[in-house]
Amino acid sequence: RGWGKRAAAWRAASSAEEEATRMSPQAAAPPPSSSSSPKSPSSPESPPLASEEEVWQHVWESRALWDTRMHAVVKCGGEGEPRYRIAYMPMRNRVETIRMMLEEAGVPYEFEVVGYQAWKKIKATTPLGKVPVLRNFDGKGNDLGQETAIIRFLGKDLGFAGKDPTEEALVDMLFTQLFCTLRNNGLTHDGEHYSSTALRDIETREGAPRYREMHRVNSHSSAERSFAALGVFEDQLRKTGTGFLVGNSLTYVDLALFIILFELAEDDMVPDFATRFAYPHLGRFLAAIESRPNIAAYLESKRRMPRYTRPGYVYCQGKYSPCPEDWCPTTGFLRGP
Repeated sequence: RGWGKRAAAWRAASSAEEEATRMSPQAAAPPPSSSSSPKSPSSPESPPLASEEEVWQHVWESRALWDTRMHAVVKCGGEGEPRYRIAYMPMRNRVETIRMMLEEAGVPYEFEVVGYQAWKKIKATTPLGKVPVLRNFDGKGNDLGQETAIIRFLGKDLGFAGKDPTEEALVDMLFTQLFCTLRNNGLTHDGEHYSSTALRDIETREGAPRYREMHRVNSHSSAERSFAALGVFEDQLRKTGTGFLVGNSLTYVDLALFIILFELAEDDMVPDFATRFAYPHLGRFLAAIESRPNIAAYLESKRRMPRYTRPGYVYCQGKYSPCPEDWCPTTGFLRGP
């Protein structure tokens, strides 16, 4: 997809100066690549390479997303030349389903980390002034923006979109439903249509409305709407009986749902949601996806970005994502020597 030759050229062009400035907030871009591969006319010069350990350390030292300044590329996935490069800020949010697909597929890819302070210069170079961006997605130097467009493109490219047109349509339907409800139309993971925090102090979902019985405009609480949204996917898993939302194999809507449930099951949320709210199929689904070897390896790695709290987007501890040993839970800063 155009990235293999470019990646080789970037590595060949690496210098001692690049190595010394890799972690610097003011790190300069490396010399222009000598690669003849097409480059997006809007794309900036390639940032330097960094290890997942370096990015992880920078993220925690920054304390909050707003203070991250790194602009670097991390090699991820399997061996060989990278097939894709995905650019996003050092957080999970809109890039996580995309990265889950790439990790599950085991393909080599690059994660272009764009710290918030660096974003000020990168923003104008993206197709729509937003991230995530799939760089050179067509092999002709063009970048692809918008999370859902990237997910659908990679879903087909990697085999996570369904086995035939019928399955593709069902996957699309369920993903659209998930995005409108569990993702609050893409605005937030914690909003009026779905809120994991609204469920923390609820003991039962008895009496909660079913989604198909609700009017689009209603007076239900965030918790009631959350139950209705989750119920759609509990019912779908019961209907298929395969452990997947569509057919008998993993699709991108499965991974999108897994991310929602994984956060809901965090210790400070509702770790017993499956039993407390009587969602047996969702509970088994969460455990099954979490145990997939490639997914498990990603969850436990430092290349996955940590959780964060709102407001402020301050990084915080989560399952498989412990804080550094010298992290102060009171202030959120790394302790000095």
